[in-house]
Amino acid sequence: SIKKKFQLFSLSVHKNLDRLIPILFILLATVIAFVARYFAAKFPTNDVVGFILNGWMKQIENAGFKNFYKVDADYSPLYLFIIACLTKLPKGELVNINGYTFYLNQMYYLKSIYFLCELLIAIGIYLIIHDVTKNRLLGVIGYCVFLFLPVQFSNSALWGNSDTMYFLCFIYILLFVLKGKSFFAWFFFGLALSLKLQAVFIAPFLFYLMFNRKLKFYPIYASLLALFLSFVPAYLCGASFSEPFHFFKAQVNGYSKLTLGCANLWQLFGVYNMDKADSPLNVASIIIGLGAIFVLTAILYLRKVKLTKENIITVSVFLIGICPFFLPHMHERYFYAVDVLVLVYALINKRRYFLIPLMQVSSGIAYYHYLTGFKKYFIDILGEDSVSFAAWINLFVLMVIFYDIMKLDHVDYHDSIEEIEEEKRKIKEGEEDISSTLTNGL
Repeated sequence: SIKKKFQLFSLSVHKNLDRLIPILFILLATVIAFVARYFAAKFPTNDVVGFILNGWMKQIENAGFKNFYKVDADYSPLYLFIIACLTKLPKGELVNINGYTFYLNQMYYLKSIYFLCELLIAIGIYLIIHDVTKNRLLGVIGYCVFLFLPVQFSNSALWGNSDTMYFLCFIYILLFVLKGKSFFAWFFFGLALSLKLQAVFIAPFLFYLMFNRKLKFYPIYASLLALFLSFVPAYLCGASFSEPFHFFKAQVNGYSKLTLGCANLWQLFGVYNMDKADSPLNVASIIIGLGAIFVLTAILYLRKVKLTKENIITVSVFLIGICPFFLPHMHERYFYAVDVLVLVYALINKRRYFLIPLMQVSSGIAYYHYLTGFKKYFIDILGEDSVSFAAWINLFVLMVIFYDIMKLDHVDYHDSIEEIEEEKRKIKEGEEDISSTLTNGL
């Protein structure tokens, strides 16, 4: 009867309600977030219009598609190939907004790539949180909150920067580490490097995992594979073997300032105006920064933290965060990875929710100067020192996470020896099995 069928339908709906509601939240959040992004996408900045739309894209149009890799740019061949492809699409109308003249469609095309990366990042966040906690609701919260983080929204929809592209790789590196897929973790590291040199921020974390036997070393060739695959379009268009590597040098030597509006260590000492590359402090800053990163990574290694999935997330936030904090020549937006990973960390640990708004405030202060056209600072009375306030916030966040790491359970010496002996035993058994198989086959 119709009544019976309706009752069966109602029961089915109730049984699947737990699955349907999260899906509806995700769909609704995605639609609202992307509608907001496309409304804001017209906003021009000098980075997106001056360098990309009216700079590199015009150079590619004038030189010809096949010469995209010859463009005078400090971005990677893969990125230049992507924007070269965009030059083949209809330009749309020529508009003038806030004093910038550009083709509107090209702005939408470029920012759409960043928006797609954000969607994939949100999915990655959901997968990581669900994998660690087995809690679907927390994963949905992580997905939705990320799409509405104001700093991340500003980075892609307003600033029009490509940080979403390399950070997308970071998220999936972390996911594959949690799943024990070393090949794919190293592959995405190489892909991140092929997009932006800031990918080195994750290197201390990867080597930490490697020395703790949570990441296999031999699949590191996958990084080279990803890097060379990213060069294939340039090689097919006639580039010499070495030409695609030039962007690394361009990014390393691009800026001499100790900090470029980044809320890090160097802001705290008021040394942001030392522009000369050969000044003693400027030369020493790289050694100081690398030394601090090495020492802190070594402390974590010697601590022998038990690397459960939750603890891997905690360590990742800290080791990735100390790179932009201690290294010189950093830009305003280089804490992008920390902003997002703090969200993942807080949701998994359920104790540090306050770190999420703190990172948004600190990065927002740093972004504000650029997004206002360098006309005013977040705290005008303090001027550039307002970024120092953000640096103190970042230092506080890193200290909180370091404190949390020091409280984690750790493996004592005897447990560590037993693990090594167990691994040796498994390797020996595997070799014996192979030898037995070969003998029987012969």
